[in-house]
Amino acid sequence: MPISKKDRVAREHKKADAAGTRAPVKANGLPVKAPKEKSLCAFCRKEMVRDNKIQMEAHADTHSDAWPKEKCFPNDFTA
Repeated sequence: MPISKKDRVAREHKKADAAGTRAPVKANGLPVKAPKEKSLCAFCRKEMVRDNKIQMEAHADTHSDAWPKEKCFPNDFTA
């Protein structure tokens, strides 16, 4: 008796889980992306995506002149 596509996929997933090689997927079958690295603003503790430097600079501009981008995000911007 032929195996259904659903059963074959389930069997492949079971083998991959046992071997530890199965990539994590959502319920709809799309792969799960790794979370992006974030930085904390030293003034207001707001989390920002580390790769988006333009957004971080714009956020630093919302603070007073005493808090430039180098002081808000010391690990990402050097003086």
